[in-house]
Amino acid sequence: MSNNEFRSKDFEKELKKIIYHMDYPEAGPGVFSQYMVSKLAKTKVKVVLSGQGGDEIFGGYIRYVVAYLEQTLKGAIFEMQEEGKHVVTLQSIIPNLPQLKQYIPMLKEQFKEGLFDPMDERYYRIINRSHKLNEIYNKDFLKCRNEQQLLEKFKQVFNHPETKSYFNKMTYFDLKTFLPALLHVEDRMSMAVSLESRVPLLDRRIVELAATIPPSMKFAGGKTKAMLIKAVKNILPKEIVERKDKMGFPTPINEWMANDLKEFVLDILTSQRAKDRGLLNTSAIEKQINESGKFSRDLWGALNLEMWFRIYIDECESV
Repeated sequence: MSNNEFRSKDFEKELKKIIYHMDYPEAGPGVFSQYMVSKLAKTKVKVVLSGQGGDEIFGGYIRYVVAYLEQTLKGAIFEMQEEGKHVVTLQSIIPNLPQLKQYIPMLKEQFKEGLFDPMDERYYRIINRSHKLNEIYNKDFLKCRNEQQLLEKFKQVFNHPETKSYFNKMTYFDLKTFLPALLHVEDRMSMAVSLESRVPLLDRRIVELAATIPPSMKFAGGKTKAMLIKAVKNILPKEIVERKDKMGFPTPINEWMANDLKEFVLDILTSQRAKDRGLLNTSAIEKQINESGKFSRDLWGALNLEMWFRIYIDECESV
């Protein structure tokens, strides 16, 4: 890695080490970027401050806007107040809809079925990433996966808060499920390079204060992190407060797959060892990679799973 950039060769070099330090397969490719950023930071400092938790306690995910676009349409069409009192109205959300320009595929997927279903089922569809598992894994392996059981477990958490607010239900679910997973990645990837990462937004006093703020203020008009931005707008530079291109830790694997990463991935996922393991549909994976040239989230999961088996079960891969 040089000049603050990392490339596909870094991915090949560091993948085993990342999976080793995670202890178990990780669902999102952002773990690689998290590791590389931590590795770079370690060359400069010993301690960093992270913004983990801000999206969950202040409502920063774009999927909340997707959810409320549907919710406001439902309320306007059926003239109903499902939440008791509208957190976001159709009129108030319109100015904030340009946030969704790059999420058109998500909108198409969300609206093609089950439009205006109950809140829990709609949010489950937004976060469900398992639509194409049958294109990656063998049928016998997938038999152990019970979709209805997963939905029921999801509902138990999602519907737990004593609130009618869609916003509170979503943020509660994310606090209980997604945030622990994100903190696991944060901790493992920083400590893998002996970097101390601290999460000031998750100070108990901040979390408890945020929990007392009405969702109509935290998510006013469908604006993500509305209260947090309002609180710091006189402290941070204008270009930070009004930034439109903020993103997490995207990893350009699709770009790399079109070039020198393709053979590396194919060698692992279509190897004889992977075929003998019987978990992956290696022929379908090979076809998908050769025909599409894209590296999906599902392929990332398969790559993680195969490498995890090699490191921890087969014990044949050195780190």
